[in-house]
Amino acid sequence: MQFLLRKLIRYYRHNVDESLNIDEGYQHSYLVGFFSLIISIITFFSAITSFLNLLYSLAVSLFLVSILLLITFYILKTSSYRHYHNCSRFIAIVALYILCFYLVCAGGVNSSGPLWIYVIPSITFAFLGLKQGIIANAAFIFIVSIMLFFPNDQMLLTTYSYEFKTRLIYVFLTIVTLSGLYEVARYRSFMRLKTMKDKYEYQAQFDYLTFLPNRRGIQKILNKDQRQRKHTHKVSTIAILDIDKFKVINDEFGHEVGDMVLKHTSRVLRDCIRSQDSLARWGGEEFLLLLPETTEQEALVLLESIRECVEETPFGHGNISIFITLSVGLCETSPEVDFNETIKFSDVSLYRAKQAGRNTVFAYTPEC
Repeated sequence: MQFLLRKLIRYYRHNVDESLNIDEGYQHSYLVGFFSLIISIITFFSAITSFLNLLYSLAVSLFLVSILLLITFYILKTSSYRHYHNCSRFIAIVALYILCFYLVCAGGVNSSGPLWIYVIPSITFAFLGLKQGIIANAAFIFIVSIMLFFPNDQMLLTTYSYEFKTRLIYVFLTIVTLSGLYEVARYRSFMRLKTMKDKYEYQAQFDYLTFLPNRRGIQKILNKDQRQRKHTHKVSTIAILDIDKFKVINDEFGHEVGDMVLKHTSRVLRDCIRSQDSLARWGGEEFLLLLPETTEQEALVLLESIRECVEETPFGHGNISIFITLSVGLCETSPEVDFNETIKFSDVSLYRAKQAGRNTVFAYTPEC
């Protein structure tokens, strides 16, 4: 049995839709889907057992719940039905609740049916979360208490002793409390891990000095732009901007001032570019600028204005005043051209701008 369970878990993990991994609710959907699958299997075999014991109404009820849970599993394991995820969870919970109400009412095999209500707390918290789980568990035990303690057992088809009824409620409340405490601990642990994950993802994709995207961060933006260009069939332009004589600044004023110049330049560039443009620190004193849906001629005008903006905004710190200039190389890219090729051509144009005396903008031509 343990071997089969491990096989089932391995199968589920490898066959769940990979596109769910990008969603924040992936872990929750994964857990709920797995619960639904396991309980569906258990209720299915319980239905067969009840049928063999000639408990036909119980068998039909268990079989219907098994089908509903199996449908829930199928919906939750794929992103194709993402908009039905919440609905499927509530359907599965309602099905389980109705089954447990039936078992409490009818008694099941030798009046042992009410014992199934002990699975409700953990499943409810797993399906609905902490707040909704507390409300749902409270509503469930309230209805069960009315059924058990209604005068003359008029809401029951079987008979339970008073001691059995009270202990059933006490144990259920104990399990609800323990399950609730576990859910609180699990949620806090999940949020701590999520915070750490977000922090490390930010550090991996953003430059610590300028707070601009780094190479890894801008590559995601470039990939997205390339996908969009394939659909819209529009061109974009990529430019490499380099601070002129940055090594001289470091040698004369020190690396601390050099870092301040980088921060200053990045702020000026952010203020000069359009809202749809994407700026990144490409490395050292180089910046990469993506101009989406912008032709080469349009980019030349924009980049010339950016170059002038930087030139007209000198860096000042104490008694230090540094006039900053940029050399810029650019290349237009089409939907058929990979952005890595465009960046290489932009680098060639940048080299040409440096050779031409710096503080200028050059577009790529095959003669470069």
